[in-house]
Amino acid sequence: MRVKFILPALTEATSPYWRPIKYSLFPPLGLATLAAYLTPEDEAVIVDEHVERLTLDDEPDLVVIQVYITNAYRSYAIADHYRRQGCYVALGGLQVNVVNRSKLVRRQGIG
Repeated sequence: MRVKFILPALTEATSPYWRPIKYSLFPPLGLATLAAYLTPEDEAVIVDEHVERLTLDDEPDLVVIQVYITNAYRSYAIADHYRRQGCYVALGGLQVNVVNRSKLVRRQGIG
Protein backbone atom coordinates (compact mmCIF):
# COMPACT_ATOMS: atom_id res chain seq x y z
CA MET A 1 0.00 0.00 0.00
CA ARG A 2 1.26 3.48 -0.88
CA VAL A 3 0.59 5.96 1.92
CA LYS A 4 1.28 9.69 1.81
CA PHE A 5 1.39 11.57 5.11
CA ILE A 6 1.01 15.35 4.76
CA LEU A 7 1.48 18.26 7.13
CA PRO A 8 0.15 21.28 5.17
CA ALA A 9 1.82 24.62 5.82
CA LEU A 10 0.41 26.81 8.55
CA THR A 11 -0.92 30.17 7.41
CA GLU A 12 1.97 32.03 9.02
CA ALA A 13 4.42 30.00 6.93
CA THR A 14 3.51 32.16 3.94
CA SER A 15 4.88 35.28 5.65
CA PRO A 16 8.08 36.82 4.24
CA TYR A 17 9.44 36.66 7.80
CA TRP A 18 8.96 32.87 8.03
CA ARG A 19 12.11 30.96 8.97
CA PRO A 20 11.83 27.34 7.79
CA ILE A 21 15.03 26.32 9.56
CA LYS A 22 13.43 27.17 12.88
CA TYR A 23 10.35 25.08 12.09
CA SER A 24 12.39 22.13 10.80
CA LEU A 25 13.71 21.62 14.34
CA PHE A 26 10.21 20.35 15.24
CA PRO A 27 9.27 17.71 12.66
CA PRO A 28 5.73 16.25 12.50
CA LEU A 29 6.29 13.30 14.84
CA GLY A 30 2.62 12.35 14.87
CA LEU A 31 2.77 11.48 11.17
CA ALA A 32 6.06 9.64 11.62
CA THR A 33 4.54 7.64 14.47
CA LEU A 34 1.60 6.61 12.29
CA ALA A 35 3.96 5.65 9.46
CA ALA A 36 5.83 3.37 11.86
CA TYR A 37 2.69 1.21 12.14
CA LEU A 38 2.82 0.30 8.44
CA THR A 39 4.21 -3.04 7.32
CA PRO A 40 7.64 -3.29 5.67
CA GLU A 41 5.87 -3.95 2.34
CA ASP A 42 4.05 -0.59 2.48
CA GLU A 43 5.52 2.55 0.95
CA ALA A 44 5.34 5.65 3.14
CA VAL A 45 6.12 9.24 2.19
CA ILE A 46 5.99 12.06 4.75
CA VAL A 47 5.73 15.60 3.39
CA ASP A 48 6.06 18.62 5.67
CA GLU A 49 5.12 21.66 3.60
CA HIS A 50 7.05 23.91 5.94
CA VAL A 51 10.33 22.50 4.66
CA GLU A 52 9.50 21.05 1.24
CA ARG A 53 7.08 21.61 -1.61
CA LEU A 54 4.03 19.35 -1.81
CA THR A 55 3.45 17.71 -5.19
CA LEU A 56 -0.04 16.54 -6.07
CA ASP A 57 0.74 14.54 -9.22
CA ASP A 58 0.93 11.17 -7.48
CA GLU A 59 -1.74 8.55 -6.76
CA PRO A 60 -1.27 7.03 -3.31
CA ASP A 61 -3.73 4.46 -1.97
CA LEU A 62 -4.17 6.42 1.26
CA VAL A 63 -3.50 10.06 2.17
CA VAL A 64 -3.23 11.03 5.84
CA ILE A 65 -3.41 14.77 6.60
CA GLN A 66 -2.65 16.46 9.91
CA VAL A 67 -5.06 19.39 10.27
CA TYR A 68 -4.55 22.44 12.48
CA ILE A 69 -6.88 25.41 12.73
CA THR A 70 -4.45 27.61 10.79
CA ASN A 71 -4.00 25.13 7.93
CA ALA A 72 -7.57 23.78 7.80
CA TYR A 73 -8.61 25.32 4.47
CA ARG A 74 -5.38 24.16 2.81
CA SER A 75 -5.83 20.68 4.34
CA TYR A 76 -9.40 20.39 3.08
CA ALA A 77 -8.34 21.50 -0.42
CA ILE A 78 -5.62 18.84 -0.49
CA ALA A 79 -8.09 16.23 0.78
CA ASP A 80 -10.61 17.20 -1.91
CA HIS A 81 -7.92 16.88 -4.60
CA TYR A 82 -6.97 13.36 -3.58
CA ARG A 83 -10.59 12.29 -3.09
CA ARG A 84 -11.37 13.36 -6.65
CA GLN A 85 -8.56 11.03 -7.76
CA GLY A 86 -10.21 8.16 -5.92
CA CYS A 87 -7.75 8.01 -3.00
CA TYR A 88 -8.83 7.25 0.52
CA VAL A 89 -8.19 10.25 2.77
CA ALA A 90 -7.88 10.31 6.56
CA LEU A 91 -7.85 13.60 8.47
CA GLY A 92 -6.56 13.99 12.01
CA GLY A 93 -5.24 16.64 14.34
CA LEU A 94 -6.55 19.48 16.44
CA GLN A 95 -9.01 20.95 13.94
CA VAL A 96 -10.68 17.63 13.22
CA ASN A 97 -11.15 16.93 16.92
CA VAL A 98 -12.48 20.40 17.76
CA VAL A 99 -14.83 21.18 14.87
CA ASN A 100 -18.50 20.25 15.11
CA ARG A 101 -18.72 16.68 13.80
CA SER A 102 -21.87 17.25 11.74
CA LYS A 103 -20.16 20.08 9.83
CA LEU A 104 -17.07 17.98 9.20
CA VAL A 105 -19.10 15.01 7.97
CA ARG A 106 -20.94 17.20 5.49
CA ARG A 107 -17.73 18.93 4.39
CA GLN A 108 -15.47 15.89 4.15
CA GLY A 109 -17.75 12.90 3.79
CA ILE A 110 -16.49 11.43 7.07
CA GLY A 111 -18.80 8.90 8.62
